[in-house]
Amino acid sequence: MVKNERYRKQFDSEIEAKEYETNVRAKLHRGERVDKDDKRLEPITLSQMFTKVVLNVWQGKANEPTALQHISMIERFFGAKKLAHTIDINDFDRFKLHCKELGNSPATIRLKFATISKAFGFAFSRGWIPKKPLMPELDKVNNQREAFFSDEEEADILEYLEEIGEDYFADFFMWQIDTGMRPSEARRVHASQVYSDPQLGYVVDLKETKNNEPRKIPLTRRANIAFRNHYKKGKMWEHWTKERIRTVWDKVKRSLGREKDRDFIFYLCRHTCGSRLVQRTGNIALTKKWLGHKRIEQTLRYAHLNSNSLLSGLKALEYGALCGDKKGLC
Repeated sequence: MVKNERYRKQFDSEIEAKEYETNVRAKLHRGERVDKDDKRLEPITLSQMFTKVVLNVWQGKANEPTALQHISMIERFFGAKKLAHTIDINDFDRFKLHCKELGNSPATIRLKFATISKAFGFAFSRGWIPKKPLMPELDKVNNQREAFFSDEEEADILEYLEEIGEDYFADFFMWQIDTGMRPSEARRVHASQVYSDPQLGYVVDLKETKNNEPRKIPLTRRANIAFRNHYKKGKMWEHWTKERIRTVWDKVKRSLGREKDRDFIFYLCRHTCGSRLVQRTGNIALTKKWLGHKRIEQTLRYAHLNSNSLLSGLKALEYGALCGDKKGLC
């Protein structure tokens, strides 16, 4: 109630309600008319918009840290006090160029614009801005990453981690390669989710996954050893945040002379698991289930052909040709 007059509204959060009350009081103090049916009394700044969107969309979600990181960069570029409704596609073109100048990959730029698009789309749907601005065209991302760890590279990495005393990270590294989990999934795994299956041996029952579909992953011998080394921690891999992974991984890259190789990233553990499953079993459906993909197209990116795969194909064709030429021998 303001000046004995009631302004009853429904809001999505307490912050919105208090903001509305503040705006009403300010308008009345200036002697301006207040429309009881209009919540959009004042244009909002970029910072105010992002704060409201975070509370309603990202707070408490697995992607909240990533969204906050993007938002911080976006606010620094445009200015936190810039009015959200004044930003247009020309501003976004400048931001895209800025990201490229920083050396961001097309995939990273797409992620940042996904945050922007989500925020402005949500703000428009709630009436905080008059319209959602157009998004610029972005470079296509080649998801067919050809990089994965060879057996030799894996051995070199483990040897270096042993040299510098990073035994905990070494266990995490082996767990990631042999389970193929996304790092975000591994951080949420609790030791109680590992149990003995009568047919598969020890397995981990993934409950919280990226696509919200639980899956079961059998543990290799060394993944089981990594589990036994750290099960008393409860959430065994919670310690390995993005920042902590990056700190150790930068050391690994320097030791192997791969500082400038942007494809040599820790996430290749997952690519390596997928590649090895496809190459060593030839079973795309199994790999899809193991990695938790929704679409088979996602799994096909791991079907890299190396010389051994080509040799297997050659032997299969040669065998078929031999049987055709010498029917009595097959």
